[in-house]
Amino acid sequence: MNPTSLFSRPARLLPLAAVLLLSSCEKELDTYYSEVGAQLPTFTANALGTASKYAPGEVVQFELRFAPQSAPLKEIRLYQKVEPGRDSTLVRTIPYAAAFSRIRQSDTLVVNYTVPAGANKANVKVDAVLVSDNGQTKDRSFSFRLAEATPTISLKASSNVTLPAGAAPAPGDVVRFPVLLNEGGINAATSLTATGTLYNNIDSLITYVKVGTAAERRFARQRVPVAGTQSGAATTVNVDVALPAGSAGQSVVYRFEAKSRFQDRIPPLAPSFRTASATAPAITPVAATPLAAARTATLSYTGTTGGDLAAFDLTTFAPVAAAEPVTAKDVAITSTAGNAVRLQALNTTRFVRVASGGAAAYTNATLSSIRQAYQATAAANQVAQLDNVLVGDVIIARLRGLDQYAIFTVTGINRTSTTDVAVTLAVKTL
Repeated sequence: MNPTSLFSRPARLLPLAAVLLLSSCEKELDTYYSEVGAQLPTFTANALGTASKYAPGEVVQFELRFAPQSAPLKEIRLYQKVEPGRDSTLVRTIPYAAAFSRIRQSDTLVVNYTVPAGANKANVKVDAVLVSDNGQTKDRSFSFRLAEATPTISLKASSNVTLPAGAAPAPGDVVRFPVLLNEGGINAATSLTATGTLYNNIDSLITYVKVGTAAERRFARQRVPVAGTQSGAATTVNVDVALPAGSAGQSVVYRFEAKSRFQDRIPPLAPSFRTASATAPAITPVAATPLAAARTATLSYTGTTGGDLAAFDLTTFAPVAAAEPVTAKDVAITSTAGNAVRLQALNTTRFVRVASGGAAAYTNATLSSIRQAYQATAAANQVAQLDNVLVGDVIIARLRGLDQYAIFTVTGINRTSTTDVAVTLAVKTL
């Protein structure tokens, strides 16, 4: 007997059985599994909403950039979830339309999304979902909090900048109005229960003025703050206004208007504004107090120490002897070295040298005008010593730290030796 004949038939059947078994397994795998990874849609770079807060009703514009894979795109769905709600709701379904950008190297879609109503400080999450024909999706999202669009404004008591307390203001006097914006307001919130009201950023503060029966006009506009990052948080802005020329005897009324931007139009159209205003009590300026006619004062410096005529009392309008107390020496020649004359107050009197327009300031001087000019000068330029005075210099003096002022111009400098000099002043006071 041939020994191989006993196993030849079964041996021949084994390869066939293996093929049938493998074929059955492959068919079973095909029934339960499919390869879908390459068919997911793809987001590329996106310009989503970047602000941390928006007001209800504002239009937020953002751009989606995306590409289909092996399955074409069907639509883009927009969802939103508004705190304290826990479920997202469908806002809009946008059918896919090819819009390939060579610059972006992808399909682009600019979406104009309107911010929903909700509680102040509520968190809003926006989802943009790409949907392919095969049902696969990809999403991108951004979040923000709901802010109050309209600012608030109120006024604290005004004060006089160029006047002592209780004095009646005249045209040109500076009045300070403390303007409180968004009282109790905050600029950012981390929760719905955070203390304070979340406000949109304040853009600017406009000041209007109405004199007598004339129409109201815009007086000034200022950015809030003048420089730096804008905010919706509570802030006080001190607005200094000079009472208008020619307003003596008339009612002067200031109104202040706070403005916040409100993007309720589709960009690139400019936003509108939400405003709030407050009106200050009327002020009736008095006529400026005139000064007496100019009088001449002569200071004579002699010898090495000056002598008896080198100092002058501007309150009594008389020279002060060298041996007299310095408390009366409002202006004195204290040096003639180097062909330069130095004027100095030996008491608490202080000077401001008028840098420009001195001749007109002297000619038209009133108590109000020289007080205003002095008070408007930086403290660093309110000095006790004036070096190298020249003919034509115009100088304002505040006498002994009181609400008492004088203005004088240097009309002559006459040197009689290397040390001796006579300085002539034309002085206006009350």
